[in-house]
Amino acid sequence: MSLIYDHRASWTAGILAIMVLLLASAATLQAQINDSEVWVGSLEMSSGRFMVSNLTNISKHPGYDNQPAFFPDGRLVFTSQIAVLDETGHAVQAVVRDFANGISTPVPGALGFSPTPASDGSLMLLRDGHVILHDASGKESQLTETKDAGYFTRFDELTWVLYMNDKQRRIVIYDPKTKALDTMALGSITAPFRIPGKRAVSFVAVEPFPAPEGTAPPRALFLRQLNLDDRHVTTLASIPFPTSGSHVWTSRGTLLIASGHTIYEWNPAKPGDWRSAATFNDPDLQGLTRIAISPRGDRIALVSTPRDETIIRDSRAASNAALAAHNASAFVQILKDDATVVAASGKVIQGRTAMQQEIESRWKVQPDLIFLRTPTSIEISRSDPAASERGTWTGHATTPSGPADWRGDYLAVWRKTTSSAGLPSWTIASEVFIPLDCTGAGCAAR
Repeated sequence: MSLIYDHRASWTAGILAIMVLLLASAATLQAQINDSEVWVGSLEMSSGRFMVSNLTNISKHPGYDNQPAFFPDGRLVFTSQIAVLDETGHAVQAVVRDFANGISTPVPGALGFSPTPASDGSLMLLRDGHVILHDASGKESQLTETKDAGYFTRFDELTWVLYMNDKQRRIVIYDPKTKALDTMALGSITAPFRIPGKRAVSFVAVEPFPAPEGTAPPRALFLRQLNLDDRHVTTLASIPFPTSGSHVWTSRGTLLIASGHTIYEWNPAKPGDWRSAATFNDPDLQGLTRIAISPRGDRIALVSTPRDETIIRDSRAASNAALAAHNASAFVQILKDDATVVAASGKVIQGRTAMQQEIESRWKVQPDLIFLRTPTSIEISRSDPAASERGTWTGHATTPSGPADWRGDYLAVWRKTTSSAGLPSWTIASEVFIPLDCTGAGCAAR
């Protein structure tokens, strides 16, 4: 497990072999890496100030590092990807950061999303749609009899508020004694976040929900509150910027939420005022999602997507692993739906579906067919949401005439889109493969 926490370059050197095995056995696959990193820095909020300093990336590896939460003693726990990511929680592991020695340590057997410290120092985790309690000895017990819980907040042993990972995106109150799930709201996009000093949670919801069939209306985001005593939902404010919706309440009764490279602070006394509290220039802090604050209020943890070049490079590595595993559905996820690919043979392949059919048909007649694409340069456009990737490629297959080994150059054009949460997504719009050499008896027959 120590491989996960090596520097990004050394991790990449060995990850392809691991990913091949994982991709080959996974039922649901994504060729694009869900890249995110956990950053921690000093926080000062005295005398009305909001100052973040000394931010450091403490996760540093390709893939999903997310969902930070602080223990009462100031240590930090977050979840880190160890296998092909899916919705079960088996592919992520809790990691604890001890600031006294600066070491991040995986928690053996603590698999699941949303690692949340319990009052006794054990961890609550989401796995297979229910909440698991993982204690210091490694013993586990199931806390909720649910199948599709996506996030959770526990008020006491008999009162939980859950976000249900279903089509209705429900916020529910769950009673573990009766197993009842009482729906309080629909259309949520976030976890329910406990509001300090109240028996209430806040969450962000989208409207209209569900969207009228056949339309794509603009999304409107609202901050809402569920009061547990009267079970009443109220709207606190509208949110005028794109955001993932994840937020945190501060000791001074305000709320922090992120959009792009900015943290906004919201005061319930001024519901229409979203004040910019901090803006970051670091290129790896341009896609902020989650925020956590230490109990003493002296540290802040942020989650952000890496810089564009890193996302592209990691997506290419995952695509190579999908090809090596002969998983066509994972491989083509790197392409736009209408992508154009010019193969080394000169054949033009139009669209993601056609590309999947092409590679699957070639594997039927050449089962050992394999390609590896290695980027040599990635340049992000300064004028358009686009990027250029240049590199070299190699291929191998056995034909009826014998083996063939190819090499050449390639050029890929990437296009960038931004989600409603303000997060970047890169896919290939077109790529061209140029053959430069072939050795082996099978070259003529290819």
